[in-house]
Parts: sequence; structure tokens; C-alpha cells
Amino acid sequence: MPRIAPHRDTMESFVDCIHGGADKDALTRLFAEDVVLYSPLSDEPFTGREAVVEVTQTVNRLAVEDSYKEIFSGPDHHAARFRLQVEDAAIDGIYQVQLNAEGKIAEAAIWWRPLPAGVELQRVLAKVLGWQPWELRTDGE
Repeated sequence: MPRIAPHRDTMESFVDCIHGGADKDALTRLFAEDVVLYSPLSDEPFTGREAVVEVTQTVNRLAVEDSYKEIFSGPDHHAARFRLQVEDAAIDGIYQVQLNAEGKIAEAAIWWRPLPAGVELQRVLAKVLGWQPWELRTDGE
């Protein structure tokens, strides 16, 4: 029988929290103090509970849609398929997590598609967050 990573309930609680408006106290309980979040939004990962909670809440607050559709569990990780829309920019993605022994999210990685929509989403978020907006370049332009 295949082995499933422990603490799937943490991932289920994360999804419920996001669907419920990303409450700060609830998110704080789900993330490890030294959590690392690898995101397409930044070259450098977000590190530490405070930074990860803040970026998670900010994106959720700006979202027209931030909905998780399905949770996947494997031997070492859990992941959830999601849809995120901010203004007119929308992407589909995977939120992959590794949990520590206490069942808290210790590491997360976000994967987006398609690329043009991800660039547009970053541009929308960059205006609000004060980041340098991305530009999509293709051959011939």
C-alpha cells in the first residue's frame, strides 16, 4: 500500500482558511516559524512566518477568486490545485507543501500557468506591492 505523508489535515485547514478569507491567526497556526515560500512573485523566497502570512493575506485580499479545487497527497508532500484571479488577470496553479513533524507548513512552492497570465498577474500585484512589474518578451518584439 502506498505511503501518504502525515498531517493531510493541515492542508485541508489551509484550504479552508483561504476560502474563509485568510484569517491571520489561523494562518499563523498553520505555518512553521521558519517557513520558506518559493513563489513566482519573487526571485528570493519569502522566509519566516510573518512574511509568508503577510503575502498570503495580501494576495487573498486582492483576489476576485482564490479557490482551491483539489488536494493531492503523496509520500512526502501535499499539494492543492487552485485558481487565482486578481482584477482581470487569472492563473491556474499548484500549491505544494512539505510539513514538519508537528504538522505545520515548513516549506511551500507555488507553480503557475500559463506564463502570459502569470506575467499579467504579477504586473497587477506589483502595482499594489510596490514591486518592479514584469514584461513578457517574445521573439519578434
